[in-house]
Amino acid sequence: MNPRRGLAVLAVAVVAACSSPRPEATVEVGGEAFAVELADSANEQKEGLAGREEIPADTGMLFQFAKRAEHQMWMAGMQVPIDVAWIDDDRVIGVATLDPCTEVDQTTCPRWAPPAPATALLEVPAEALADVAASDEVTRGAP
Repeated sequence: MNPRRGLAVLAVAVVAACSSPRPEATVEVGGEAFAVELADSANEQKEGLAGREEIPADTGMLFQFAKRAEHQMWMAGMQVPIDVAWIDDDRVIGVATLDPCTEVDQTTCPRWAPPAPATALLEVPAEALADVAASDEVTRGAP
């Protein structure tokens, strides 16, 4: 291979790796384990999984909130349905399957709130939480 072409291929691979979502933690719930990205900042939580054309099996995003509250969520800009689990400390308090809202403006999309104040929210592919129920234990670990 031409050395310059080799460097170009390497540069493209590095850029692709840096822009790809990478698991930052694991979450286990209902006998299933998910490699998740963490949405800790307000901007990350606002964006969530919006704009993605697919969410691979056994992956997702965990929103860890700074304080226990009834944090609303919306599906603006989503391309695919997802399952969500509202979590308080280390227990599921509610589960739902949400349909996408392809509108970019969040004010035109439905909003959902947890059944009670929550400390976290897990988003995973639709039907992944079919066997999960309120009061199930949630464990978090390294990827």
